[in-house]
Amino acid sequence: MRRLLGATLLVYGLTAWGSWRCEQALFPRVTGLHQQDSGDDEDEAERPAAAARASRRLGQTPDSLFAEYGFQNFNRDRLQVRYQVPKKSFAEYCDGFWYSKADLDAIDQWHNNARQGAYKLAVSTKRTQAQLDAAMANLKAEAGRKRREYLASKGFRLLEGNVVSSDVPAVVRRSVAALKPVALALDSVSVRNGYDSETLVGAAVALVQTALAYKIPPMLEGSRHTGGMLPPAMSMVRGWGDCDTKTGVLASILSNWSNVRIVGVAVPEHYLMAILRLPNKGDAFIEYQGLRYVLIEPAGPAWLPPGQVGEATMPMLQAAEGFRIEPFTNSPG
Repeated sequence: MRRLLGATLLVYGLTAWGSWRCEQALFPRVTGLHQQDSGDDEDEAERPAAAARASRRLGQTPDSLFAEYGFQNFNRDRLQVRYQVPKKSFAEYCDGFWYSKADLDAIDQWHNNARQGAYKLAVSTKRTQAQLDAAMANLKAEAGRKRREYLASKGFRLLEGNVVSSDVPAVVRRSVAALKPVALALDSVSVRNGYDSETLVGAAVALVQTALAYKIPPMLEGSRHTGGMLPPAMSMVRGWGDCDTKTGVLASILSNWSNVRIVGVAVPEHYLMAILRLPNKGDAFIEYQGLRYVLIEPAGPAWLPPGQVGEATMPMLQAAEGFRIEPFTNSPG
């Protein structure tokens, strides 16, 4: 359960929802406060078909891993993207994530040994109790710093009560370069098809929502704790992820474009994101530092364009607990 800070949720004009939920993925049903614009019934019929037509092919060569994805963007164009990464580079990337209890135990052992050494030194040099207490306090602070730095090096935060939580913005910052090939592939598609920037972003959203399968990562893989999140490049190679993971994938792709500003949005048991742009009619958005960010639901498999979120997500955003906004790489502040 994440600790949440209050923030402001706004809906521009018509409220547009879909029937996606993090635990159980359903295809969207658009509802609203006002009459739908013409053509919305056709959009509704297309959404299940768009997810059903998504495809993935995963494989490897002697030196690399690859994933080929087919999907339909919100223009109803059928697109394909190939992601390939050298095995050596991929292994080095993956080693930078997830933590092990053995590593944390080693820090605890260092702390215990240091305490024993400080006590023996205090006795042998006849130091006062106050001097011993100060030495012990310094060692406790140093052990805490070591734990925080180790967890941060693996993409986690250490919260109050020794609670360990995935640091999604940190994972994204360390994955932008790894996902650059996907951004370049989408750039090529955009140039070839004459897409504007909004359509280009929509293509990335549709890729992550529908071509990557929805699956919750295990909390433990081998001896390493995952925090329930796959690193973005691993998700691309494996072909699946959950709400945290898919948000990380999409944010890592979009962060390769310098004019894109994005933030993560954390609610209890769910994670999504928002992009800085003026809302269109029907778009759900949040305000952050005086600017409007349009909400995006990356988890899928619902085919929801930017501005539309799941029917189960909207009550989470409007709940008394509020939600926490986490700036990603290119976000101001």
